[in-house]
Amino acid sequence: DLQRQEAIIGNARASGYYVAAVYREKASGARSDRPELLRMIEDLQPGEVVIAEKIDRISRLPLVEAERLV
Repeated sequence: DLQRQEAIIGNARASGYYVAAVYREKASGARSDRPELLRMIEDLQPGEVVIAEKIDRISRLPLVEAERLV
């Protein structure tokens, strides 16, 4: 929810991270063809960090398959 998202952003900033973007996905995490996930991967630059509440917020695919996305 929005309150958790704001807390995560606040914690990231308090830890010295610059929050460049927030990606909100509406599709299931079990799918790899999610528009926001694909946009996030495309936007990532070397050395940048992705912060998520839980790993399953990024992907519910097995780790080996999820690593192939990036």
